[in-house]
Amino acid sequence: MMLRQLQYFHTVVQTGSFTEAAEQCFISQSAISQQIKALENDLGVKLLIRENRSFSLTEAGEYLYHKSEQLLEDFERIKNKTIKIGISFHDKAVVLEQILTEYPQIEVVQIQFNYVDYDDTAVESRKCYEICRKYGKPIIVMEPVKGGNLVNLPESAKNIFEELGENSPASYAIRFAAGFEGIDIVLSGMSSYEQMVDNISYMKDFQPLNNTEMEAVKKVQEIFKGMNLIPCTACRYCEAGCPKKISIPDLFAVMNTKQIYHDWNADYYYNNVHTTQGRKASDCIKCGKCEKACPQHLKIRKLLEDVVKEFEK
Repeated sequence: MMLRQLQYFHTVVQTGSFTEAAEQCFISQSAISQQIKALENDLGVKLLIRENRSFSLTEAGEYLYHKSEQLLEDFERIKNKTIKIGISFHDKAVVLEQILTEYPQIEVVQIQFNYVDYDDTAVESRKCYEICRKYGKPIIVMEPVKGGNLVNLPESAKNIFEELGENSPASYAIRFAAGFEGIDIVLSGMSSYEQMVDNISYMKDFQPLNNTEMEAVKKVQEIFKGMNLIPCTACRYCEAGCPKKISIPDLFAVMNTKQIYHDWNADYYYNNVHTTQGRKASDCIKCGKCEKACPQHLKIRKLLEDVVKEFEK
């Protein structure tokens, strides 16, 4: 409370008016007067000599006023360096709204946001974004390229972006996310120096997607919707609790690869790289631990049955 009282005192002296200071501090004139009296009582000294509608500073008041400037500046610097309270969110938009209503002290929200998940009914990227905006929360984006799925595109989707020029598929995905108002940070996982250079090339002097580029993104969205791919982001939360140690994200990745490219390569990776004895999709005991851990709320047990039908014929 004393810090706030000190701010009120400083503003009164600076403006030379209780009325003007009250307006600047968004409180009533009587309230600001009471707070300064409380400050005087706490300090045990008289700070102001009140004379009808004016006032003058005592010696103690002069001293405190000059010291308060530095104290208040130091406080602002400390406040600006304070770690903000935030959450990383993996659930429905209605749950996010409930959390932000019950815990208004949350200052920033991290959500999954990319052009494929934008209107996805499981992830609800758009709805979660709108809830963050409704409550005035800055947004951090995770999964802007959806675990690499928006980099390694189907041929038909890749051709759409190639018609626009030489920009990378990642650039359209990340710029899509970064172009929304209220999004402060877009997290981009890079695994090579070349990827870092690519990221910097379009984010250094950032420009949102133009109308032509946005139309291209919409066409790619439709391609993904028509492919019925497994929307796994390879977070591996499911794998950590699997009693059979099945590499669930890898099996979903090869399933998607088979759907996209229809070649033998996916079969090779399934049988020789991602599965060993006792760790095939058919070894799932259907305990359900994976589904409880999945941020995407995927029906993993059913999807593993589809993997069995595709690769264990």
